[in-house]
Amino acid sequence: MSKERKLRREAREAAARKAVAAEERRAGRRLARRALWRRISLYELRIRRTGRLSARRSAAERAGVAIVVALALFVIWTLVPSTALALALTLLLALTMPVFVIVAFDRRSS
Repeated sequence: MSKERKLRREAREAAARKAVAAEERRAGRRLARRALWRRISLYELRIRRTGRLSARRSAAERAGVAIVVALALFVIWTLVPSTALALALTLLLALTMPVFVIVAFDRRSS
């Protein structure tokens, strides 16, 4: 009787090892497929990471802010005759721009 149990146990263990090996092969193929798809589809470029500067803003909003800042800098540096005043206005723009962006694009209803 114990020989039969031993044979059945060995058969069960062999089947379990075979199933585990098959699952590992499937998991390996799945991971390889996923890695290949990520390389092909440029997945990393589409990921939106939090913690990045202006992560809550859309691409269009960020582009709009960049255009407004570039335009303001152009106006400052072309119309202001004094270099010191232009530097002061540029510094003032850099310090106040985050406030204007928050006021302009704040999504909270008030």
